[in-house]
Amino acid sequence: AANKLRGSVLYARQEERPKEVASDEYLVTDLVDLEVFIEEGYIEDEDDPNSASLGGSFVGSVFGVVLGSDMCPIPGLGQDMLEIVLPRGLGGTASWKDEMVLIPLVPQIVPRVDLEENKIFITPPSGLLDLTYVHEEKVRIKGFLPPARD
Repeated sequence: AANKLRGSVLYARQEERPKEVASDEYLVTDLVDLEVFIEEGYIEDEDDPNSASLGGSFVGSVFGVVLGSDMCPIPGLGQDMLEIVLPRGLGGTASWKDEMVLIPLVPQIVPRVDLEENKIFITPPSGLLDLTYVHEEKVRIKGFLPPARD
């Protein structure tokens, strides 16, 4: 019965929201639009003594969450992913050319989520933030156009 709803959008009332969730659990609506920063003290390449600390650097904002069950049909194999917009506009503002990156929502990469401050802190492995893509929406036109006039 649940497979018939796959791909559907389900809505719930705010008052039906769970009162308590575990400390390591989050509702998708709580994560969307949070700002993402590099965790303080993070150094990209610990083996390189000349590598600069990137701690506290702004990365982007959470655009959405891709559920692990949507990526892998085998239960337990897929990880939830944060879809983060990397602003490329003037002064770090959003633009139509924004790139996005998927960050696995695991404690090793996302050690801290601060819902009170609306911030997520990450410690990405080297090269993860380079795996970007541009979000393209596909538009389907439904309907018929009137016949062309000569």
